Amino acid sequence: MTRTSHRWQSKPGAFDTLHTTRLYPSDNEYGIPDLEHTPVNQIPAWLAPYRQRIRTDEPLNDGAVHFFTDDYRFETVWNRPYKALEALAPYRMVLTPDFSLYRDWPLMLQLWNTYRNRWCGRFWQEQGFTVIPTMSWSTAVSYDFCFLGMPRRSVVAVSAVGVNLNSPLDYRLFVDGFAEMVRRLEPQVVLSYGRIPATCRELAEVVTYPTRWTNIRAARQRGE
Repeated sequence: MTRTSHRWQSKPGAFDTLHTTRLYPSDNEYGIPDLEHTPVNQIPAWLAPYRQRIRTDEPLNDGAVHFFTDDYRFETVWNRPYKALEALAPYRMVLTPDFSLYRDWPLMLQLWNTYRNRWCGRFWQEQGFTVIPTMSWSTAVSYDFCFLGMPRRSVVAVSAVGVNLNSPLDYRLFVDGFAEMVRRLEPQVVLSYGRIPATCRELAEVVTYPTRWTNIRAARQRGE
């Protein structure tokens, strides 16, 4: 008997970092999980970033958690999904995590982040949350997978935060991806964290939410 043989009787805590023991139904060749439809009456009154402390004793039923921030700030929702539920527990609605799809990244990494987006969403739906899918894309090549697992005629969320809309290329990539999303998914309502190009608002009904920095600037102007 070796000195470590006692560990063979149970699996280590990180034995399934890819969550292969929790696979969800999928209608695509990549196995990207299918998200259930979110009805149009499930529109949050406000959005708050993941793990932001909100000072209130009231139930947080009318708002939703978003992940439009640096990826490292919410990596735990994938690495430790049950632990992350503690931070999400006060809420009823959550957006799926906005894992990045950078155009200069290998497509495999973009595909992987799309998978993780949908997996977290389906996991949260099983936990009883109302889940609003977050949409991301890079170039037209990503259209092959970035819309998979998404319900049609549902509510979706997007953000142009971090996109240099003053760059003709970045502007075109965002608008083209938005138009392709509308064509394929026909969303009833698009939630936008921060402003998006006016062209996008002509393609679908858009509800715009202020960014965290917009709220901070407004508070400073009020002297709060």
